Amino acid sequence: MITQTMLTDLKELLLGWNIKPDDWYITGEAAMVLSGYPVTFRNKQMDVLVCRSVWPWAKPEEEVSLFPSKGSKEEKELKIYISKHDMTPDFHPLPHVGIRAEDRFSHTYAYPKDTAVRILSPWAGIYHRKCIIEFYENDLKTGLHAFDQNKFIRWKKFIQETQAFAQSQGDQMTVQTCVEVIPIVQRVIDFFNKVDIHDNSTVFFKGICAYNGKVRGEVKLWEENANFTNKIAVLKSALPHQFSKLSVAMGIITDEGGLLSHAAIIAREFKVPTVIGTNSATSKLRNGDIVEIEENVVKKI
Repeated sequence: MITQTMLTDLKELLLGWNIKPDDWYITGEAAMVLSGYPVTFRNKQMDVLVCRSVWPWAKPEEEVSLFPSKGSKEEKELKIYISKHDMTPDFHPLPHVGIRAEDRFSHTYAYPKDTAVRILSPWAGIYHRKCIIEFYENDLKTGLHAFDQNKFIRWKKFIQETQAFAQSQGDQMTVQTCVEVIPIVQRVIDFFNKVDIHDNSTVFFKGICAYNGKVRGEVKLWEENANFTNKIAVLKSALPHQFSKLSVAMGIITDEGGLLSHAAIIAREFKVPTVIGTNSATSKLRNGDIVEIEENVVKKI
């Protein structure tokens, strides 16, 4: 649940970083929920797009998530916000993979009026998925392998749910956008059916190298209260609220994800050797197993 206090505190947090309300907006499932759409909401995560030009800390152009500088006063303030609301703002830069910074004026609305937090309109939430797909279809460096097929299967279900509710509410703009985007998402799902980028076996298995490095250590499967210090964290996929626990791990292995997944972003931000998109790490590995990570290969010792 997203409360008005949560939105007001986020606005004040960003104002303290000299980021004005017109320079950011809430997007993703959180925006749909705030618009009254009964879609599945990712637990403990709220996607926020921020104009790169006003973000106080320099980040490489290719980074798709933004963090305050490690150890800074602002990072501590963000952790206080997360602890208070049990919600992690996942900051992304504008412009963002085909989405222009100026779209924040035409694609959003103020909610609620007295708080004036910008919220992405439901139709634009679907349209932005089209922009993301078309951007990566034309990206010669990573292409659609920046993601995995499961992401687009979830997107298709999300868009179908949105279309059904929009139809019941007479929201024709959102209905028409869903009709346009569903075939594009299906095209990507079909693309992954034709391509297998993994090579798994009982002895070792491969994924995508998110941060290069060679480490050997003890496996620890994800649990909310687990300590991953000097352990190799193994989990299905990562979410933003998990970054503080995963940042101290010796290594990270995930079943799902591409080069733009949260696990990959955490790996690069905290320089943790990481292999993502293995398909089967959580089913093949158990607590206490000893594994070695090197580039995109995981070996059980």
